[in-house]
Amino acid sequence: MSKGALPLVDCHFHVFDAGPASPSARYRPPYAAELQEWHKLLARLGDPYGVVVQTSFLGTDNAALVAALRAMPGRLKGVAVVDPDVPDHELALLQAAGVRGIRLNLYGDPHWQRIATVPWRRLFSRIAALGWHVELHTSNGDGSAVLSQLDAALGDHEVPVVLDHFGRPGAAGVADPVFDVVRATRERRLVWVKISAPYRLVDPQSWPILAQRWRDVVGEDKLLWGSDWPWTNHESPVRADECRALCSWAGAGPAQGGTLGDALRWANAVALYGFALRP
Repeated sequence: MSKGALPLVDCHFHVFDAGPASPSARYRPPYAAELQEWHKLLARLGDPYGVVVQTSFLGTDNAALVAALRAMPGRLKGVAVVDPDVPDHELALLQAAGVRGIRLNLYGDPHWQRIATVPWRRLFSRIAALGWHVELHTSNGDGSAVLSQLDAALGDHEVPVVLDHFGRPGAAGVADPVFDVVRATRERRLVWVKISAPYRLVDPQSWPILAQRWRDVVGEDKLLWGSDWPWTNHESPVRADECRALCSWAGAGPAQGGTLGDALRWANAVALYGFALRP
């Protein structure tokens, strides 16, 4: 990439080897997702920075995530998956490596209400002390109920929440109740939304309408772009073109306080994850 390339922060991608999955995994890709391949993809679009998100099929084994962060210090941050009883020294290790949040992957999880129990509330208090956020992934249409429960469980802690993949609204699209729940939640804490993985939506072609709705609800300074590479369960050559379309989305109407392009490509990620990035 040339020295004049504009920075691009991919706020959602995964790395993993070709080894075994956790016992509870629903799916395990038969290939490895290597950091070098991610970098090659992003280098076609800009000067790559990124956020490695722990993938569901590795459970709480964050070893591959930590190895990636250490391989590109300063260029990568991370979002880990942990159990409520994770020891303090492990949280400290993750923090030192560049982890800045935990992910609750509650997609298809019938026991998601456990996040309201005392062990999880204690964990949320601990990550609040670290200045981390909670990233939330749900099934399509479940976001409103789960976010309401999570907001209550977080209590008075000013822990930001990040919604994966457009917040996964259901068949109601822009009329899904998740938008109203986010408005209410923003009275107590910051909420960010990832413009990523339209192929995981009920109607993948509706993503520009949903993106615009989120821009209206949370503001353009709370939108994040993510590639979702390597697109597990949705692998296809067309995904690279979709990534390009999403990260260059201009929205409808004028940007406020700068350009939406800069906000989506890097500036919002700097604010949330703390990248030392000054183009």
